[in-house]
Amino acid sequence: MTASRRPGWNSLLLSGLLAASPAWADELAGPRYQIQGFAAQGLIGSTHNNFFGDSRDGVSTRFTEAGLHGSWQALDAVRLSGQILYRQAGESDQGGLRADYAQADWQFYQTEASQLGLKFGKVKLPYGLYNETRDVPFTRSGILLPQSVYVDNSRDLLLAAPGAFLHGASVQPYGAFDFLLGWVRPDFDSPSVEYSFLGNIRPGTLKGQGALGARLRWDLPTDTTLMLTHADARADYSPGIGATLTAGQVRFRNLLLTAQQRFDTVTLTAEYGEPRFDNTGFGPYFPSSHRTIQAGYLQGEWRFLPAWELMLRHDFFYRDKRDKNGHLFALTTGLPAHSMFARDTTLGLRWDTTPNLMLRAEFHHVDGTGWLPGPDNPVFIDREQRWNMWLLQAAYRF
Repeated sequence: MTASRRPGWNSLLLSGLLAASPAWADELAGPRYQIQGFAAQGLIGSTHNNFFGDSRDGVSTRFTEAGLHGSWQALDAVRLSGQILYRQAGESDQGGLRADYAQADWQFYQTEASQLGLKFGKVKLPYGLYNETRDVPFTRSGILLPQSVYVDNSRDLLLAAPGAFLHGASVQPYGAFDFLLGWVRPDFDSPSVEYSFLGNIRPGTLKGQGALGARLRWDLPTDTTLMLTHADARADYSPGIGATLTAGQVRFRNLLLTAQQRFDTVTLTAEYGEPRFDNTGFGPYFPSSHRTIQAGYLQGEWRFLPAWELMLRHDFFYRDKRDKNGHLFALTTGLPAHSMFARDTTLGLRWDTTPNLMLRAEFHHVDGTGWLPGPDNPVFIDREQRWNMWLLQAAYRF
């Protein structure tokens, strides 16, 4: 259901872009335009289940990220920006170059304290604290973001989409405020998103019909950030040849709460949401359901030396708030209860060896398979409830 890609040619083109980028950056660096980029390679090992490739009782190298970002201040009030991205993440994302985003930002009103603007094109989606920069390893809090909120299974849906956002900001004595409000057409047609919403890869197409998005952020003088994010997305399913499902609809709604407190060397972050998931009209083999998910995490980061940072996080994910441990699901379907939840305790270490090179190590102890990538673990009953995972990553930026 997704367009075919050519990893061989894509890899050669990506290598050429990255090799040439430092020279371009030197030539194109200026007050009105700039080019930046990054490249990262990860190693993943796990017990019992796979994550981003054949990591179970082995090592997967199929976690590669690279991007080339450019921006141009075309007019005093208009900035154009975009990013070319290469990403491989096991079977969930099998590699290839793509336009990550490409947007125009028109600042049509500006004073010393306030501004209003309009972003349009393939725009980055405002969702929580990390979504707009989640592709850049240096801006993430770990090798992986908290999967309860930033589920990689739904990455294509949450990252960027064609549409437009009205945005504004104001700086006042009691803090800085900014907001975004807009409409986009999100991408539901990817294997990992289908696994999340339809339980498997189905013949046919799952097409996004539109989504409303809004975010309100308040940065207080006390180094505190408070944020509210709202999302409401819909998609229609058109069955293909051999499909067991009939034409149906899915809807995803969420109000995500964010709080972050920054101290001298310590940062505490928490995010919590109760997404509502509705599916209707798919026929007897996929009955209509209306579930409230419960998802959140608490995270601490400690910069104990100028170049070293320690991260500790606990996040939780329940597919059904009224059936947290999946007992009712297992009773009615005969499928494993642990597919309805995931509780993950993570310990991570970051070393900024130079301003341009970062090394990371991370360990996860997971109870449940609620956000386990379906394409990497296609046999449902073979997934095991308790599993561990370690990750190593090297990232370079220019």
